[in-house]
Amino acid sequence: MLFWHTGEIRAQPLVETEVTADGLYRVDPSIMGWAWVRPDADLSRYTRMYFSPTVVQFRDVPEQAYSPRKADSRREFPVTDARRARVRELFGESFHESVSRFRSYELSDELGRDVLMVQGFLTDVISGVPPKLVGNHVTSVGWAWQANIVVELRDSMSGEVLARTLDQQRIDGPFRADTVWGSTPQIVDGWSRLLVRRLGELSDLYPSRLRRLQELSEQ
Repeated sequence: MLFWHTGEIRAQPLVETEVTADGLYRVDPSIMGWAWVRPDADLSRYTRMYFSPTVVQFRDVPEQAYSPRKADSRREFPVTDARRARVRELFGESFHESVSRFRSYELSDELGRDVLMVQGFLTDVISGVPPKLVGNHVTSVGWAWQANIVVELRDSMSGEVLARTLDQQRIDGPFRADTVWGSTPQIVDGWSRLLVRRLGELSDLYPSRLRRLQELSEQ
């Protein structure tokens, strides 16, 4: 069931029956695929953006014996601690860089009433690349990485969640197994750029924000 939220912003079609535990309503899927917003939120009042540290969460995959002859392209494998740390570093750097290039908001290093907090998440991250074992002759894999890709917006004064988007991507191949790690920075950068596109789509739900920016520039 859809209802229309109206106010200072353009009327928003929200799915009344799909509400998250923190009070966000799903945006009509014909407008955005997987997005939720707070019905009384007005993103038009925010002109600056504060970057919160990114979060990367990996799925716990048990160690198990691996035989190339029994390999399954859909099978998932554990990620070493060193590579987990590197993926976290890559995502933190690439998301910050992508947000910095997002011209719809001025970046801020402090909180304030017109400051929107933005945070990027990679959750349930898994790898399709088998561990390197003696005698392992696998030369290709069906897929490289899979993750839930999330961006969350909060009011910087209250900490209240205002909006969230979710995408799930699996980077399908085939790939040469020994090249996947070298391609990982580009994959993570693609996820960061996807989140910035979602930021733009959320902002476009609130066209009055552009008028507010123009008014401020004329003062």
